Amino acid sequence: MKILPSVSPDKFAEPRKLIELLGANSTITDFEEHVQINSVRESLRLWHVGSDLTGFAYVDEYANLWFEIAPQYSSDELETEIIVWGVQVQRQRNLLSGESITLDHSCEAINIHRLEILARNGFVQQSERILLFSRELTGSIEEPVFPPGYTWRTVVPGDAVENLVELHRTAFGTKKMTVELRQAIMNAPQYEMKLDLLAVAPDGSLAGFCICSFDEDNKSIGYTDPIGIHPLHQHKGLAKALVSAGIILLVSKGVKTIKLGTSSENPAMQQLARSLNFSCYSEKMWFSKIVI
Repeated sequence: MKILPSVSPDKFAEPRKLIELLGANSTITDFEEHVQINSVRESLRLWHVGSDLTGFAYVDEYANLWFEIAPQYSSDELETEIIVWGVQVQRQRNLLSGESITLDHSCEAINIHRLEILARNGFVQQSERILLFSRELTGSIEEPVFPPGYTWRTVVPGDAVENLVELHRTAFGTKKMTVELRQAIMNAPQYEMKLDLLAVAPDGSLAGFCICSFDEDNKSIGYTDPIGIHPLHQHKGLAKALVSAGIILLVSKGVKTIKLGTSSENPAMQQLARSLNFSCYSEKMWFSKIVI
């Protein structure tokens, strides 16, 4: 079996610099969170011309390919080589797991160049989209209203990560969240435990969560997602109350704009966003490539 090369920790400085240089044109979110994961670190590949970084790519735990190319070095050849690399990474993972998972990628609908790269390299558009919402924090901010008997608190050092993982899995009906992934979120530089919110049921059990955070590059932008509510406590207004509590906390830290994202197949979350005066400002499309 072919062993994929890895990079030494100091090599992460080069991708960070390229992301910073690209600014708003970067397609990568949560880079610092991603690189906390061992499999991501092992998959990271850098391309150079001399000492110049021309591009980099990695595949996250959900089989999503992430990559950036320095504009002055953009070429069909390099773009194709990055896709081939991503396929190779996912092929090896599939061999180890015995599964047939596709290699996925998402990008904003207005990113015509990225759409052309994906089409040229055999990615097929999926029906699901990511809807991106934002709200400018002007005027009065709604106070959180929790159902009778319910309250909220932040994560504390004594909370078992395993319990937070189980809450996430139950809320979303998935096993994709793992202890390693939850710890990666909590080890990222922008993470603050005081912004990691938990809803507490009348019996003291955990009823939901909302992980708030700052933008990696712009502290005036905050996020109030992901959000999840345990099925036994849904349809009570907990999600709205948690997001409202998160907004107040972020405002107290100087945030001027709040953002969140949700699936086009999650109408309840879309309704919640609009009820809190969020507006959909963009969307990302999903693409998949069969790995054989």
